[in-house]
Amino acid sequence: MTSLVFAIEQIAPGLYLISVAGILYMAFELQRARHKLTVSQFKLEREMAQADQSRAITFGGLLIELLIGVGAIANLMAPTLRDIQTGDITGSPVITRFETSTPANNPPISLNAGGSGAEDLAIFSTPPPTNTPVGTILPDAPEIVGCPRDSAWIHIPGNGQLIFEATNVIGTASVSDFAFYKFEIKPAVPGAQFAPLREGDYTQQIVGGPLGQILPWEIPNGEYRFRLAVFDNTRTLRAVCEITIHISDPPPTPTPIGGGPSTVVPQ
Repeated sequence: MTSLVFAIEQIAPGLYLISVAGILYMAFELQRARHKLTVSQFKLEREMAQADQSRAITFGGLLIELLIGVGAIANLMAPTLRDIQTGDITGSPVITRFETSTPANNPPISLNAGGSGAEDLAIFSTPPPTNTPVGTILPDAPEIVGCPRDSAWIHIPGNGQLIFEATNVIGTASVSDFAFYKFEIKPAVPGAQFAPLREGDYTQQIVGGPLGQILPWEIPNGEYRFRLAVFDNTRTLRAVCEITIHISDPPPTPTPIGGGPSTVVPQ
């Protein structure tokens, strides 16, 4: 249903033109039928003129309804559906929250504080990566390339995101005369070339939804440039969105102190 609404939105100008032309033609036919009805002298002629008049009114009314319906779909339904899918009803994208712990500040650790005459040595702990609504983002990521929101856009993962588990790619892949899109990846080193992340192409247009998955265990650890490439039916690259991702092993699970089995010593 959503695809039909967006398809009608794309061809709405042509439907407007056809509807208006049809309405004008039906108005002309109605005028001609009324004139024939006025000048007719025989019963058969009057009946044919009345039939022509009824036909012109019926088809004209249907064309008016078509014009109103196309306008409602193109100007009301399609934008509303697009906003719902992208979560942009209030101007903000859909937020998928991944909670990671980040200290509120970066306190110094003082060694030899209050020692016997030795100068205090302050060591500052290194702050962890930044916690964001889409995941853990490593600092100093190169800028994104492309990423027009209406045709090739990646919301998740974020630019510079650390990926250590299966991650859904959320965004948009939609261009006129759409044929397919694909994921491509390359190491973040000079001279590296993009290669497909998986065999085959994705042939379903997506607007603000799940595009596919990144499985980090299929990719060696490291920093990569990851991109969404969208093609039309002539296999021409129409839009891209290129970001940086970091593939790593899952973080170790902390073991609580004193978490082992307790022993009761009899008295």
